[in-house]
Amino acid sequence: MNFTIMFDKEKCIGCTNCMKKCPTQAIRLKDGKASIDNNICIHCGECIKICPYEAYSSESVESHKDKNYKFKIAIPSTTLYGQFPKGTEICRVHNAIFKLGFDYVYDESWASELVSVAIKKRIEGNIHIRPFISTNCPSIVRLIKIRYPSLIEHLISLEAPMEIAARLAKTKVKELFNLEDKDIGIFYISPCPAKMLSVSDPLGKKPSLIDWVIPLSTIFSDLYKDVKKDNGMCASNPSLKGIKWSYSGGQSEAANLINYIAVNGMDNIIDIFDEIENGRLFDIDFVEALTCVDGCVGGTFNIVNPYIARNTLKYIEYNTNPDLLFNDDLEKFNDFYKEGVLDCIISPDEAYGQKVNMKEAVQKIERIEEILSALPGLDCGSCGAPNCLALAEDIYNNEAEIYDCVVLKAKLNENKN
Repeated sequence: MNFTIMFDKEKCIGCTNCMKKCPTQAIRLKDGKASIDNNICIHCGECIKICPYEAYSSESVESHKDKNYKFKIAIPSTTLYGQFPKGTEICRVHNAIFKLGFDYVYDESWASELVSVAIKKRIEGNIHIRPFISTNCPSIVRLIKIRYPSLIEHLISLEAPMEIAARLAKTKVKELFNLEDKDIGIFYISPCPAKMLSVSDPLGKKPSLIDWVIPLSTIFSDLYKDVKKDNGMCASNPSLKGIKWSYSGGQSEAANLINYIAVNGMDNIIDIFDEIENGRLFDIDFVEALTCVDGCVGGTFNIVNPYIARNTLKYIEYNTNPDLLFNDDLEKFNDFYKEGVLDCIISPDEAYGQKVNMKEAVQKIERIEEILSALPGLDCGSCGAPNCLALAEDIYNNEAEIYDCVVLKAKLNENKN
């Protein structure tokens, strides 16, 4: 797995905030400093958000300007327009993107509208799986693969709009400008670190069509300056259905679903997934799960408060004439659906890396429970693990010792004296 979250050891004071917040327990405290297990990190960005000392970051170490392509395509996230003042013309944002050195802009929202239609069709076409779970947020898919593998069959298994947008954009510019694949570089302007990882380490079997991911936070000041200065005229607009994907509940609205749950924030998502794993919520058609607060508008790389950004996007939806909007790529839906272009297959074997031996799994659980019973159950985190269960698992995996527990160590020293 390619690891993109950066950690500055010098800034870390060992406060354990990140360790306790990590949803997959990928963080441990070693020698007074945080340490990340990149095999189970899902790049949700919780550590970046929670660390009061800014020890975590997810910045691109190279600029998009360093990438040598004959023709550069920018794909802005559906969240981008919510970062600018209300009433900012979309064409000004696109013109500002061009000034950063791009030759073409393809709006992700049109691909989002295509995938919205696929969600509706997939749910109506399969009555045996309930609820389906959205696959747009890479952190959610990785969370299921690591912590809830029994829910993999519930994933709706559709490609993220960013990948569909990349395919559509490349096809268009090849036709318009007589280019070959090798001439074209596709750059996604991302609201979060999880999207970066989904490009270098795709969730399904298909390789990503995106060549580079740009954290929005690294280019926003330049974009904002150019948007304020721009007086050019153009006629570019996003899909009004597609930009709904920016906020929680938007995917479901765009797909015209009624019987759905929209949940955001990792703690809330874990509660809902526990419900599904325990056999509940079978009467719900779709669970739209997004890691960040209020969805992608709350992504780590965004600048504006997510609720303000959502309000701005709603303003665009209500004040744009839908009759003026059209993208002939929407007409490709039936062919794409039949040919499997929209599919993203995530198999159980990918989740485990190998098939599970049930006998070994039972023996492992029994041994971990035995170790756990010897621990005090305080979940204090002083041992460097987030809780006693995590320490028991570390001991089982020979990554820790029983007397790393400060309570047991104190009792041992007491008995010696």
